[in-house]
Amino acid sequence: METEVAATIYADQTSTAAVEQAEKATLTAAVPTPTDTPEATPTPSAFHFSLPASACWVNSEITVRAGQTVVIRASGEVNTWGGRQGSNGNPNGQTGICGAIQCPLQGVGYGALIGRLEDLPPFFVGTTLRFTATKDGQLYFTVNDWECEDNSGVFDILITFP
Repeated sequence: METEVAATIYADQTSTAAVEQAEKATLTAAVPTPTDTPEATPTPSAFHFSLPASACWVNSEITVRAGQTVVIRASGEVNTWGGRQGSNGNPNGQTGICGAIQCPLQGVGYGALIGRLEDLPPFFVGTTLRFTATKDGQLYFTVNDWECEDNSGVFDILITFP
């Protein structure tokens, strides 16, 4: 099913803006092979994004439209405290809850994958999230930690528009 996504990104291309904003952040689209006619070229409906844990609030450069259904799936492991043992977690976060006022999203685990749509409040993504966009805008991602510089690891994120 074709989806209207404002980003015009095609397979095997990398977003230089995302690389500039986050070390080694990459954004590629997985799309069917386009046909010979430009008007028949499909709109990308799946995007892969690698989020380094050391990068705070990375713009994925993926634009969604109000009313559009978005599915996010994530995997990987990050460490939120300079490689110290017990500070590793998957996209659902560590067992310790981030309750500090400095956390981008209180009440979920340290190191959890969180996102936001433009200037809206952050939301928990975890390993899987399905939502309907309430406004047009670009998706941003980070780990739930207020000090990103000492973080390590990567979350691999797949964003689809069913």
